[in-house]
Amino acid sequence: MCGVAALGLWWAFERSAAAPETSYVVARTRLAPGRVIGPADVAWVSIRLPAEIEATVFGEGDGNDVVGSLVLEAIHAGELLTRGDIGAHRATADRVAGYAVAVKLDRPGALNGLIAAGERVDVVSTDRNLAAPADPQTPSLVAADALVLDVDDPAATSTPSDMITVTLQVHDRTAAVSVAAAADAGAITLIRPWGAPAPVTP
Repeated sequence: MCGVAALGLWWAFERSAAAPETSYVVARTRLAPGRVIGPADVAWVSIRLPAEIEATVFGEGDGNDVVGSLVLEAIHAGELLTRGDIGAHRATADRVAGYAVAVKLDRPGALNGLIAAGERVDVVSTDRNLAAPADPQTPSLVAADALVLDVDDPAATSTPSDMITVTLQVHDRTAAVSVAAAADAGAITLIRPWGAPAPVTP
């Protein structure tokens, strides 16, 4: 049985080595979450890749899918861009895609950690001082359709915490200030449709 497995690995390696080189998209520099990718941010390298990896990256003819897209996960210089690294396509002329703000939330306020980069959430404030004057008893919507850029959940680390840091991208400066103020008051809750489809990448 071991001999068969070894033979299979050898065959896969030989097939990969024999495959023609193809050009793939790599990052020229470190790309942080929330950045809109421009033409100068990426380069092409010619290498051989196994088919299972080739399906997850951007190859020849995919340049238009990369430039103008939003970075969801940090990408280091020289790394191949994968289809999970980038999100919704943005016009390259729209260089200011929004404002980023990081908030530290207790676990219930952060959907018990059941959120991931690339998802969309609404930010609700339960602070009466920040509520609408017409109805101060009702929680107010601080920001709608905010993009989750990053989730730092230390629950699985050696120093677990009940707090989760979520970095959000909101549409404008006013919304970012409102989110920061609500976070400072300790009165933020994130909500989103449950069972929403996973974010679609180009």
